[in-house]
Amino acid sequence: MEVFDAIKSRRSIRKYKADSVPEELIEKILEAGRWAPSGSNIQPWEFIVIKDQKILDMIRKVSPGFFGGAPLTILVCSDRERAQKLGGPLGRSYLAIADCAMAVQNMLLAAYALGLGGCPIKSFSQVALKEILEIPNNLEPELLVTIGYPDQKPSPLPKRPLSEITHLNKYGVEWEKLK
Repeated sequence: MEVFDAIKSRRSIRKYKADSVPEELIEKILEAGRWAPSGSNIQPWEFIVIKDQKILDMIRKVSPGFFGGAPLTILVCSDRERAQKLGGPLGRSYLAIADCAMAVQNMLLAAYALGLGGCPIKSFSQVALKEILEIPNNLEPELLVTIGYPDQKPSPLPKRPLSEITHLNKYGVEWEKLK
């Protein structure tokens, strides 16, 4: 799959088939996350793979955006202490979150390339997730990523045109496409 095709055709999936995801595909998705860009190479991420249906059911109860019965979810957490130690205040307050988001994007594209669907979710109770998954205090849950075989094919949503969001050299100067 060509990368630009994947970027343009990947969709957030909110309805999954019950089929489990093979371990070798899970590992490829995790590797994609591990190879994400990281400011100052902090690599603040920790991945919690959740396949146990009882635990997934508990997570659903504290995550209003968790739909579709995904057989697999990966919680991406940031290690804020590591980020502070290696990147200072900027590492703790910004890079940790941005790096985790980049890891999730890599995971979503990898899942799509492997024939799977995924959806990032931020609407959850951090306190409840930390308790359910026994997450230590130095880690902050950032994004849940549901993963599974899609049971839907959402249409693309409209995107703002480049002419509306791109400026040349300074804000307000229209960027023009090459002719």
